[in-house]
Amino acid sequence: MRKQTKLVAVLSTAALLAIGASMTSFAAQGWAEEDGTWVYYDKNGDKVSNNWKKSGDNWYWLDDNGEMATDMLIEDDDNYYYVDANGVMVRNQWVAIENEDAGDEDEPDNYWYYFQANGKAYKRSDNAGNDVINAKVINGKKYAFDTDGKMLYGWVKDGERQTDDDAWKDCEYYFGDENDGAMSIGWRLINITDDDAADDQPGDEFWDEEQDRWFWFKSSGKKQRSKDGKSINGKKYGFDQYGRMIASWYSGDVTATTSKADTPFVQTATPVQGQREYSEEFMYFSDPESGARYTKGWFKVVPGYYLQEGKYNDGDEYWYYADGNGNLYANVIKTIKGKKYAFDQYGRMISGLVFLEFETGTEGTDFLMKYADDADPFNKADKEDYKNNGDTGAYDTEDNFDDFVNDHADLISKDQLRCYYFGSSDDGAMKTGKQNIDIDGDTFAFRFRDSSSAKGAGINGFKDDKLYLAGKLVKADKDDKYKVIAYNEKENTVTKLDTAEFLHDYCTEDPAATNDDKTTWVIDADKTAGLEEGTVFYVVNTSGTIVKSKSGAKDGEDYKFYVSGKKIDKIVLED
Repeated sequence: MRKQTKLVAVLSTAALLAIGASMTSFAAQGWAEEDGTWVYYDKNGDKVSNNWKKSGDNWYWLDDNGEMATDMLIEDDDNYYYVDANGVMVRNQWVAIENEDAGDEDEPDNYWYYFQANGKAYKRSDNAGNDVINAKVINGKKYAFDTDGKMLYGWVKDGERQTDDDAWKDCEYYFGDENDGAMSIGWRLINITDDDAADDQPGDEFWDEEQDRWFWFKSSGKKQRSKDGKSINGKKYGFDQYGRMIASWYSGDVTATTSKADTPFVQTATPVQGQREYSEEFMYFSDPESGARYTKGWFKVVPGYYLQEGKYNDGDEYWYYADGNGNLYANVIKTIKGKKYAFDQYGRMISGLVFLEFETGTEGTDFLMKYADDADPFNKADKEDYKNNGDTGAYDTEDNFDDFVNDHADLISKDQLRCYYFGSSDDGAMKTGKQNIDIDGDTFAFRFRDSSSAKGAGINGFKDDKLYLAGKLVKADKDDKYKVIAYNEKENTVTKLDTAEFLHDYCTEDPAATNDDKTTWVIDADKTAGLEEGTVFYVVNTSGTIVKSKSGAKDGEDYKFYVSGKKIDKIVLED
């Protein structure tokens, strides 16, 4: 907004001559020049004082001494006027008048006034209600004035300019700075002081005590408050209870507590970190400069302090997905643009090889939790099966993986605990069918379901004469060539056995077949009697195929396996 600058107070000789030219002098009545100024005599020959007199098209004010006033704010009958350096009443014009209190706290150098066509300054009515702004339209913009005619600026409430630190919280209207003053409509970047910033979002720079934050003001001039889905120019924005544009992580249900769930299986009256209901309420709104809400799309950021305190402190970024309402997915497998992705209890996209636990008998895509080598250490005493999956790694080596599968065989057999592979950390899409997966630098063959309600889950059992446990193919190492496995069909567990171990623990020499050139072993029923019901011995080759019938399959230690109908008949070692 352009306003005229303050007019010069000193009256020049040329100005006086100009005034004289516009004045009409009378011998006994009217204007007269005396001692370098102008006065006005009435019909009785007395000087007029504290009154307006006209000359030509202009009005002039006669002061207490009857002298024409110049460059002065005039109060007349509860109205304010201004006469310029030539003494002319100012009309249809902005004027900046020096503030006598300039230099004091929150006091401007000048106050702006606007004088109407009748010369009166706009001012707030003494009878205006506290909730009434009484704004005036000047050149298409709205302005507010106090009862003395001073233009209001900054945060305004009840007809007064508010200057305390909490004004931005309490006020609905913002009228620019001391040299602007137009009512804010639309976006406005405003510097604020937030004494509670440290409790809002520790660590983020835009939560410092001094903040430059965006506000959105409606066409009425009132700021937008408490809305997390305001559409502006085709994008969604959020605003907190004070009207401050939301930035970064936000949830209307977040409180000062940062408590974690003792266990993700135990529901609490108020959801806390590590529970699905808590995480699903979070939204992400970009940075304080742009602020647009992430909706129906991917984004990779550091978790918020209240979303996941531990990972926030680590500073690592993770992938998240916001739904159509801007909320996170959590503890669920979702199809996004034709591909399936999973999200853990904190809303993070799951990647790599993981185990997900489902409720018994469920066929849906919601799961209870993720068992993974980077999972947060919950109170394991509340869940005995939730073991070896803290920071130590539940299946970060082949042996750990196999042990994990055997330890959780009951849940896996019931299809309650399923193994999935979700690609790399920047991919995350569910993989199906045959996959080669790296575990601790070695590559292992897996197979995952191509269809069914549990699509993507690791196959558990036989498929094409091959045995898979939690998706991992059971096979012999290249050096072994063949391997004996003890498979418990009832419990769905596998124990790999070294040949010497197998012979010692479960076999006995066959005297009739043993001679100086070779030794023959057969399975000893007495030794296997103590095995769990349903245990079967198989021989697998390096491709994972169960040997159905083989005469003299030699392993890496020169033991020959004789198999018939998948059953081991004998093992022979030639001397």
